[in-house]
Amino acid sequence: MNIVMIIIYIMPVALGIYAYSRGDDSFKKGLTRGLEQFIIIVPRMICALIAAEFMAMLIPTEVISQFLGDEAGIIAILIGALTGMMVPSGPVISFSIAATFANAGASTPAVIAFLTAWSIFSAHRILIYEIPLLGVSFFKVRSISVLILPVLAGVFTMLSTSLLSLLSG
Repeated sequence: MNIVMIIIYIMPVALGIYAYSRGDDSFKKGLTRGLEQFIIIVPRMICALIAAEFMAMLIPTEVISQFLGDEAGIIAILIGALTGMMVPSGPVISFSIAATFANAGASTPAVIAFLTAWSIFSAHRILIYEIPLLGVSFFKVRSISVLILPVLAGVFTMLSTSLLSLLSG
């Protein structure tokens, strides 16, 4: 078991013990809030995973590996970034799509570019929050200032994985 998994499993137990030891109502409130979140998130996760699998069936694995695979190089990064900019969803669906891409042969740099572009340019957030609350001029300045980041993240990942493979083998 790696350190991340240990933290994921140990942290709630440690925080629960601390909340219980306080002697106030925080342990009960934490359990209630956790159950509420579980009830909200689990059905979404199930639907998102099913939707991602349908998407995997609709897009042939050969197409994903051809355009997003290691052999596609920088083109895979650009396609991943453009795809991430167009996905109008929250993290449950976006990460499911990223997992589907990865399992179908997409390269790590392409998946990183996809997720970076989605997190910076998620269409629903821009249309619902950013433009109405901050205005079009703010959106333009912010978009121009971060436009290259998904591609840079993908290129950096490509260079990092190449360097790591040279050092390890």
